[in-house]
Amino acid sequence: MRQPKIVIVGAGLVGGSAALFCAVAMPGARVVILDIERVRAEAQALDLAHATAFWGHDRIQAGDDEDADGADIVVITAGVGVKPGQTRLDLIQTNAAILGGIVDRLAPRAPDAIYVIATNPCDALAAYACKRLGCARERVISTGTSLDTARLRALLSQRLGVVAPAIDAYVLGEHGDSALIHWSGASVAGMPLELFLARTGKDLGSASRALLLDSVHQAAKLIKEGKSATHYGIASAVGRICQAIVHDSHLVLSVGVVQPEVEGVPEVCVSLPMLVHAGGAHLLAYPQLDSAEAEALQRSARIVKDVTDSITAG
Repeated sequence: MRQPKIVIVGAGLVGGSAALFCAVAMPGARVVILDIERVRAEAQALDLAHATAFWGHDRIQAGDDEDADGADIVVITAGVGVKPGQTRLDLIQTNAAILGGIVDRLAPRAPDAIYVIATNPCDALAAYACKRLGCARERVISTGTSLDTARLRALLSQRLGVVAPAIDAYVLGEHGDSALIHWSGASVAGMPLELFLARTGKDLGSASRALLLDSVHQAAKLIKEGKSATHYGIASAVGRICQAIVHDSHLVLSVGVVQPEVEGVPEVCVSLPMLVHAGGAHLLAYPQLDSAEAEALQRSARIVKDVTDSITAG
C-alpha cells in the first residue's frame, strides 16, 4: 500500500496539534509541516517526533514546497487569527491573500490533493480556494461546523447524561455567529430527540436550546479568555477529516464544500452533514428542515456568500 502524504501548511498551535492528531490517528501516514518560518516548522516537527515515538509513528518532518510533491491531502491552517472585538469574517482579505499564495504554489506539486481548509473564515476561504484551483468541488473541504457540532454534542452529553457518540445532532451553516442547530433532525440513543426527552423525563425547552446555541457560539471566546488560544478542538476535527479521507471510511461530518444551491443561495459553501471519503466530501442527502431552520440556514448561507463574493471581486 502506498504511504499517504498529508501536508500541513502552518506550524502554529493549530497546525502543530493537527499534525499530532493525524500522526496518532494514521500511524502509516507521512506528515509534512510547512511554514513561512522554517525554524518554527522544524521545532514543531522535532517536538512531535518525540511525542509520537510513544505511539510508534516516526514520519513527521518539516519541509519546503517541494516536499508537498504528490501530497494526498493539503491542510491549510496558516493565516492571522481572530483578535478581541473581531469576528472570523473580519479576517477575510488578509487570509484570502495568504491562502491564494499557498494554493498557487502547491497546486502544481500536488495536482490530485484534497484540500482541507481550517483557516478562518473557513467556509468563504474554501469557496475561494475551490474557484482558484478550478477543481471538483468535493476536493476542497471547509472544516466548517465540525467543531461546532462536537461542542454541541459535548454540551448535550452533560445535559442529557449520555455519552456524546449516542447523540446525533448537527450544527449547520456558517462556522460563525449565524450557525444553527438542526433540532428537528436530532436523535439520542436511536430515538428522535423529542421522544427521548418524553421517555426520560428530561427537559430541553426553547430557552435551554437558545442557551446551548449561544454556548456553542461563545466557546472559542471563553477558551481564549482562559488560555489565549483554541487549537485542540479544531486540530482534532482536522485529524478526523483526514482519517476519513485516508481510510475511505464514508464518515458523516458537518463540513462544507461549495454547493450548487442552499435554500435559494447559489454556489455557496456552508456546512451540512457530508459523507467524507477518499474522493473528498459530498452531500448524500439534503436534510429535512422545519421552516425556522430553513430560514436560518438561508440567512447563514447568504452571509457566507456575500463574504465570498467580496474576495472574488477584490
